[in-house]
This record gives sequence, structure tokens and C-alpha cells, in this order.
Amino acid sequence: MGGAEPEERVYAAVLQNKNLAISSGLVHSHHFSPERLTKSLQRQALHGEHQKQYWKEVERYVRELVQNTPQIRAVCLAGSMSAGGFVHSDDVDFNLFVEPGTLYTSYLQANMQALGFSLRHRHRPTDAHTQRPLLPKLMSINVIWTADQVQPFTRHDSAMALEIFLSRPLWGESYFRAVLDHNLWLKEYFPQLFEPKPSKSIITIPILRQTARPPNPLLEQASRLLTYSAWRWVMWTRRHNPEALARVAHIRRCQSPYGLFQERTPNTKPLRVPGHNKRVGSESHSQETILPGGINVRSKSHNAENRDYQSM
Repeated sequence: MGGAEPEERVYAAVLQNKNLAISSGLVHSHHFSPERLTKSLQRQALHGEHQKQYWKEVERYVRELVQNTPQIRAVCLAGSMSAGGFVHSDDVDFNLFVEPGTLYTSYLQANMQALGFSLRHRHRPTDAHTQRPLLPKLMSINVIWTADQVQPFTRHDSAMALEIFLSRPLWGESYFRAVLDHNLWLKEYFPQLFEPKPSKSIITIPILRQTARPPNPLLEQASRLLTYSAWRWVMWTRRHNPEALARVAHIRRCQSPYGLFQERTPNTKPLRVPGHNKRVGSESHSQETILPGGINVRSKSHNAENRDYQSM
């Protein structure tokens, strides 16, 4: 993940950092509990086999999404499947780059496209975080960035850099590279992002796409209302699951100001989100979050290095 550094240099660097340790080849903070370490290693061991079970569906979803959603500029794999810790009870997470004025239209279309996959895999295993009232969600949209938000990003912090680093472009790689060129601050965290490398796009031949149309403000507003109502309902069904609600609240803090249904911050100056640049090993602190429907969640926020395999 840190680039092509010799193993002995990595070990030497970790030994010189009092906040880091190595267990079974995994670099982690001393803050990492034995239980989380065991879980991470188990996920790594299962990743290859479990990803293979769903990879054909990932390819199919991306092709259908690109074909039917012309305002999309790039589709990136994210979350545990991109990080190397996917297990079959996880969602498959995606980050999308879209045209301005199409955020919620794209979100609605992407979720409608995903319904067929949820139906086909309605009997797959789920956990407390992936359960849904009707169908288990397989394809999940993590973050959507519009073109006017990425030139450059307003956030210049380690958690944001990690999210971009873990975004694997499956379609629209040239656009993704252009986004990197607008955000040279990422070199401070992951210089290997800018190194030449073989394409990882899974769609390498032209496909017939629908003709893109100018953004429709009324359609965008209606899409936001519909998706927000659905999201509120899902949160309401989880009102007796404090662990799931706490995870949602934490992820929404990590996504700010780019999360869905959050106010957007204009691209004026770099925004450093409190808590994202604390040293590894710094103490967690309690935060209180009000989710839709008046659900009150008190949870602990964690820095980027302790995010395990969850998405933004």
C-alpha cells in the first residue's frame, strides 16, 4: 500500500516509530485491539476467495451503470473489496465522479440499477451493518463527487488522501487521472498515485452509452427527496441497533462535506476536518450525532489509521 519499498526498510521505519507495530506482516498502531487485528487478518485471508465469488457481478454492474447513466465520468471500486479485506457479508462499495447538478439523479439511478443484483443475491449472508428491511444490499454507493468539487477537493487531509488512494478506477481512468492532476497535494501522502502503472479498468472497449442531457434541476430535486426519504426509512428500521447507527454516524463524519444529504462547502480553501490528522495512537473522543428521525447516537470517532476496512 505504501509503494514499492523494500521489506527491510518498512520494518526499520516501523521500529523507529513508537506508535506502530507489525503483527503477521500487518502494520498497525498500538491502539489496534487484538480482536480487531485478528478480524483484519481473517478478512485478508478470505478476500481472494470471496471477491472471486462476486467479481463477475461487479463487472456486470459497472457496465450497466456506465451504459445507462451518461452523466457519470468515472466509476471506482472502494471499501473492503478495494482495500483487500472483502468478505461475502460486505457490500461492494463504489465511488462515483459525475457531472455538476446530477448528484442525486446519479445516486437514484445507481441504486435502481443495483436492485436486480440485490434480488439475485437476496439469500447471501449479511451482518448487522449490511442487513436491509427488504433485500440485502450488494452494490452500494459510498461517495459521489461532482466535477466542480474535485478541482481541487476542499479537504486536504490523511483520511481524504486514503479514500482517493483506495479508489480503484474500473471505468473512466483518464478522468480519474485528471482529478489527481488537480490535487497534487496527494503526493504528500501517497506519491505512488502519480507513478505510471498498468490500467486497472475493467471496461477497455467502447460501449454504447445513452446520450447525456443537460442537468434537470426539477429531476435532481425530486431524486433528492425520494432518496432522502428512503434513507430516513432505513435509519428508522435501525433505531434499535446502536452499533449500526454509530457506524453510520462515524462514516458520515468522515465523508463531510461530501456526504449525501449534507450541506456542501464551496471550493474556496483547503478544509481540514477535525480529528483526521491526529497522531496514530491518539485517544478517541465521544461525539454526539443526530440522525434523521431524531435518532441520537453517541459514539467514538477514530482517526483514519484505525478505520479497518470500512469506507468513508
